[in-house]
Amino acid sequence: MCTYNGERYLQAQLDSLLAQTRRPDQIVIRDDVSTDTSMDLLRAFVPRAEALGIGVDLQANPQNVGYRRNFDGALRACSGEVIFLCDQDDVWHAGKVARICAEFDVRPRLLAVHSDALLIDGQGATLPKRLFDSLGIGGAELRRMHAGDGLAMMLKRKMVTGAAMALRRRVLEDALPLPTSAWVHDAWIGTLAAMRGDIDSLPEPLIGYRLHSHNQLGLGGNDTRPRHERRRHQLASEQVECEQLLERARTRGVPAAMLAEVDKKRRHIIVRGTLPSSRLRRVPTVVGELLAGNYQRFGRGLLSAGIDLIRA
Repeated sequence: MCTYNGERYLQAQLDSLLAQTRRPDQIVIRDDVSTDTSMDLLRAFVPRAEALGIGVDLQANPQNVGYRRNFDGALRACSGEVIFLCDQDDVWHAGKVARICAEFDVRPRLLAVHSDALLIDGQGATLPKRLFDSLGIGGAELRRMHAGDGLAMMLKRKMVTGAAMALRRRVLEDALPLPTSAWVHDAWIGTLAAMRGDIDSLPEPLIGYRLHSHNQLGLGGNDTRPRHERRRHQLASEQVECEQLLERARTRGVPAAMLAEVDKKRRHIIVRGTLPSSRLRRVPTVVGELLAGNYQRFGRGLLSAGIDLIRA
């Protein structure tokens, strides 16, 4: 768990960790120089957890490092074989740890898993949609994840949500150090896990995922730039992500077939980002990428191709 000025919702999350039917063996917490009462709540939490036999590693950073570096430090301190990522403002359902550990117990190739979640508001009331519904994750995508097609799904869209995610410790051999730009830590971890083994999505909601005005990441939709600027930034960011992923995967000896698939996405993103200004001159390139299956493999198919043909 990484914390930063989380006093409003932190206590509910801490209580839910202690209410697990299968308690965690260790809780690692890194506070990123909170200026509210978060550290007071955390210090009071330590003896409660230790009284239940849970080891707590609580530290405050000497200076603010941001969420990426904070998660990096917290992950390095984890000693367990199964590691759960935990946000400060959510609420875990009591059976979460037991349910996910049972999944790892019976599936030796499973390296990372995440679940659906109930969406809750600032007062803890359940909202109408669930997390997967809000992200547009449907049955077809879940079936592909269950079938072991995790890498293809992660290259098409970032399926995993860190707040509902757990991973085997050995994934950190590839994932650390976490990138300090472009990638969000959960997608980075999930994609690297998918290059080594299976990842999966569990359809049952195992947490209350809180939506409020101060979410660090949330469900997106906070970018107020004009649409064409958002698109340009997204393509540039995806190209950097592919390059970072290829560099890390090569140094870790990831199989060549996996590298080839990432490089295919990188080349597709470059093509999309360098289309001619003339709509007519774009047609052969867009049609070629469409016939090659790249829009379907790495985007939204005909919709993405159509956007590339008509955008200003």
